[in-house]
Amino acid sequence: MMAKICKELYRQLCYKGFLIENVPSNQLLFNNNLSTESLESKFKNIMQAYENSYQNANQNLDSSIIAGIPEVEDFLSTVEEVCKFYKIQRICFLFDEAIHMFRPQQQREFFSLFRMLRTPYIDCNAAIYPGVTSFGDSFERFHDANLMRLERNIKDNDYLNTMEDIVYKQANEEQIRKIEKEKGNFKILAYSASGNPRILLRTLDRCNNLKTDTIIKVIKDFYIADIWSEHSALGERYTGHREIVDWGRNFIEKKVIPSTQDKNNRRIKHEESTCYFWIDRDAPEVVKESLRLLEYTGILRKNGERIRATYSRIGTRYEIKLGCILAIEKSNKTANQIIDYLDDYLFTEYSRNSNAFSNLPNPISLESDSEIREIINNLLQKSISNLSLTNWQKEQLIKNKFNTINDVLTVSEKKLIKSIRGVGEVKARRIQNAAIAAILEYLSG
Repeated sequence: MMAKICKELYRQLCYKGFLIENVPSNQLLFNNNLSTESLESKFKNIMQAYENSYQNANQNLDSSIIAGIPEVEDFLSTVEEVCKFYKIQRICFLFDEAIHMFRPQQQREFFSLFRMLRTPYIDCNAAIYPGVTSFGDSFERFHDANLMRLERNIKDNDYLNTMEDIVYKQANEEQIRKIEKEKGNFKILAYSASGNPRILLRTLDRCNNLKTDTIIKVIKDFYIADIWSEHSALGERYTGHREIVDWGRNFIEKKVIPSTQDKNNRRIKHEESTCYFWIDRDAPEVVKESLRLLEYTGILRKNGERIRATYSRIGTRYEIKLGCILAIEKSNKTANQIIDYLDDYLFTEYSRNSNAFSNLPNPISLESDSEIREIINNLLQKSISNLSLTNWQKEQLIKNKFNTINDVLTVSEKKLIKSIRGVGEVKARRIQNAAIAAILEYLSG
């Protein structure tokens, strides 16, 4: 990561006519061994060496190659000196899709570096995927960065005007006339997208007109068929997650959406409606993973963390893509009422032991490939010291002869509670969730 950052920065500085070798303090920092040719060749060789080692696991990196990468502190000093020398206000790094989905360990390493790069002379921006990004323990989203969402909030007072402005910037005169003529139907289409401009534009392109029958057909075709087809395709691309992808689809389609529709039918006469549901923070890890994948494909959106529900339980509130709710309604009048009466504190709750969490996939048997199965079996034999648990929990597990990840995964929660003093239902679930997370992380990477 550092080699690529150095290479791109140096290339852009040269393009702008700013040469590092002209900065006197950097001559001292790099022992007078600076030239345009040597630096360009140096970073090119470092990157090539790392690429070769990645493709060939048996090839070791030359220690001299590693030594050629600057320490973060030296890099920051160099950037500061260059900015002062050339009177550059700030250097901005834009990481576009640098955080690959399903690479949790790489993501955590990236965000550790991302956090270290923050100085008065450096500004970092990274595009991330919702649901499947692992920030790690050292990076705090709300303290170390400003999270900006692509989606607009459907509860904003100016939501419809904002989505309309986005469309008008790309629409031709004929399309604008159609929208102006059928503002009510455009409203349903705009809210169905739940704030995602790209989805609104996709569905709008399918409408040869904005008549009621056309809008109803497009919404049904897209939010009942196409959007779920894209989600299921995720399981085909990442076979280790196929059963989790399918379980998540069944959970939303067969349990959450029907419960939401039933709640709307009963509460709409009181001018209340919902597209929200709530999951206990101690729900099984497989449930959380399935919801993260649904976030990635855009069917769900996390709408609030550490939200209190019944009996003061803490959990996460999710927002279902509104089009998935409106697509099953029979009239535009009902669809408009749901839009107008949305209440984000009206939601269906799923406790940590909810009956809805039935037939959960077994993370140990998710991958059928024999080579990967062998790797997972080796992973299961690793010490519990590799799990994200407190030192006390690890000590108590080892004391009671739960030494490996497999020991923790194959024991029942009741036996954990009975075996370890001070461990109740909640802690037992969290211990097993940590073990399951370790398996899912390997499948993700």
